[in-house]
Amino acid sequence: MKNDPHTSILETYFFGYIDRGVGADETPLFTRTLDGKPLSGVIAEEFSLPPHYAEAAIDMARQEVAL
Repeated sequence: MKNDPHTSILETYFFGYIDRGVGADETPLFTRTLDGKPLSGVIAEEFSLPPHYAEAAIDMARQEVAL
């Protein structure tokens, strides 16, 4: 498990896809899904977070890359 959810969310669910040529709006960070599952659920499980914290972490990451 990774220690920093914020950095991991950005690297894994946004920049990792951008590096492969995926458009920003098509990344899991912006579609909010990963392999047909809600991204918040994936992140909540990965980091042992309550779903509302995972959702807040996604919102913070989206705001950061939108700047």
